[in-house]
Amino acid sequence: MWVRKRSSKVDILDDRHNTANGSICVRFRIVNMLTEVSKCSLLTLLVLSTCCLLEGQQTNSKRSWKGYAILGDGHLTAVYSDDDRITAATHAKGIQHFYFQNYTADYISSTSFNFPSQPAAPASVGMQNFFTAQTQTRLSNGASQNVTCFVHPAGAAVLSLSTDGPSTQGRYQFQAVLRKDIKTDTQTTLTSLHTENNVAVAVWSNGTALAIAPKSPAETVTVENATVTVTGTLSEKARTAEVLLIPAPSQKEALAKVQFVRGEKDLGTAASKHWNDWMNAGRLPVFKGNTAEAAQYLEAYKRNLYCVKSANLNGQIPADITGQFVTNNMPQLYPRDAMMCARVLLLTGHAEEARQIIEFWANPKIPMKTPGEWYARYDAHAKAVDAGSGARFDEPEWDANGYYLYLLNAYYQGQHVWLATPELTYKLADFLVNHLSPNGLLWEGGIVEWTGYLPATNMICSAALKTATSIARMHGNEQKAKAYTTAAAKISMALPQLFDKSRQTYADLRFTAVKGEGGVSLTNQSGQPTYLWDTTANVGAIWGYPNHHELQQSNAFYRANTVKLGGGMQYFDSPDPGLANYGHGVFFFTTAAAAEYEAMYGNRATAKSYIDWMIRNSNSYGLMPEHISPDGSEVSPASPLSWCGAEFAAALLSLSQS
Repeated sequence: MWVRKRSSKVDILDDRHNTANGSICVRFRIVNMLTEVSKCSLLTLLVLSTCCLLEGQQTNSKRSWKGYAILGDGHLTAVYSDDDRITAATHAKGIQHFYFQNYTADYISSTSFNFPSQPAAPASVGMQNFFTAQTQTRLSNGASQNVTCFVHPAGAAVLSLSTDGPSTQGRYQFQAVLRKDIKTDTQTTLTSLHTENNVAVAVWSNGTALAIAPKSPAETVTVENATVTVTGTLSEKARTAEVLLIPAPSQKEALAKVQFVRGEKDLGTAASKHWNDWMNAGRLPVFKGNTAEAAQYLEAYKRNLYCVKSANLNGQIPADITGQFVTNNMPQLYPRDAMMCARVLLLTGHAEEARQIIEFWANPKIPMKTPGEWYARYDAHAKAVDAGSGARFDEPEWDANGYYLYLLNAYYQGQHVWLATPELTYKLADFLVNHLSPNGLLWEGGIVEWTGYLPATNMICSAALKTATSIARMHGNEQKAKAYTTAAAKISMALPQLFDKSRQTYADLRFTAVKGEGGVSLTNQSGQPTYLWDTTANVGAIWGYPNHHELQQSNAFYRANTVKLGGGMQYFDSPDPGLANYGHGVFFFTTAAAAEYEAMYGNRATAKSYIDWMIRNSNSYGLMPEHISPDGSEVSPASPLSWCGAEFAAALLSLSQS
């Protein structure tokens, strides 16, 4: 994180980053020193920074990157942060994004509690447990203030305020700022906001209603413009206040839910039982011994797996919900990232959520680029449009075909149900067969979103075509089965072409060092072949391609050349400065995939080192960002990224089984 502080006397660049042991390092760069006063000020700063550095080294403290918590239940998703590095940029607190049923509209921009007469000290943010965000502050009167947010199983976001210590009596105020005009590819407007029986009810032009109510009917609710305010009193006997945010398809249903939830005696206990039952119904990692490390691993697993669950709205699971990757101001839907999450949900024993994702992408209403080929990304209406950040929507990402074939079979093996027709299966597999190059390989953009011959894609799709062979035979189509077997073998036999013998690693094979204008991949396959390392080859292994000598050598190359910033793995190489600045970042999904590979094939110590690095570098809510910049100065705005949280959970499960 770079924070520039300016004055006429001194320019100080505060660079806080992780060292290899997890301590905080603070550096200062000084320019334009003009007076003795500024020198004295500088000396003070240097002394303070040295003390901080020594303290960090002594405690081996974890550096939490800025970020959000993701809370949800499959029908609503709340993106929550009181991290001051986030609030300074967004000018908002608490729930900063709020979605219902899908990701086409974001209804809330901020929520907050405060005591108007008692200013609060800087906050400590984190998770109270794997499903509850927590903000702790010290009030000016010496009392401690605790704000939490969780999702109740009845479909309500619950925000609570509690205090302890001296003078806990006092008037509190809660505010929720609603989005009045939601501008996406269309415009959704707040058509009404009023109070009814001391409940604020908002209704938008798309029909969505939101009830905001204190759990105690005795508190006061007022509305003005697009802001809802709840005021009440905490006392020695009543030290906790709770406010409910309940979305529904209609005002009537929202008000009915308010009455139901108000009737619940203890909202926190009900939520705890529900979410622990959900978590325990799946597969949990088990580590030997009742140690602090084992407890830390289990908690990190639960937080990140719950984050993936929370990001899923009826089968829609965006790559990012924090605002970095958007199309027309809506979170983007990447087939690839969603399928990565579906694999982990299956792996961890949560088949229902995986089913929703698999069925979503089987919907024939979702447009394909060509028969059997999804676009790289879609908006929240599942339309492929070139109006967003991140990967180009039309980049060929044929690895998605491989993921989907794998998922169909994996779901069937566990649940004995086919979630797509044989026709869709054949369409996806036939596309791969028909797009093999004369050299026996697939030429496409894959995970790295840059067209070439990519080892990961070819491994994934070779393994998937073997799976498609079994599916075709199960449905009595021997002709298809033979075609898929032949294509899978061709890819396997051609894979040595992607092994860079000079560096003893799998590498992407390209014929150009740059992308074209607008980020378009250049598809010319003539000229000087260029090998560029890419650490995603491990994804081929975790999606079913067998381990082999070249993959082992590749991981040795990765460990020696791409592990940076004290233990994380870079993404890909490029001679293009812009692409290199991104690809040379240290990524959590490549680090997690490497951990899975090492755990699967017996190198437990290396797997553990990757996992420990991810935990040390998680965000302020214990969740996994997309990446850290190459110089370690800043974290991706996508913090967390859905795929990263999912892959981290899979890595911890793999470690526990190694």
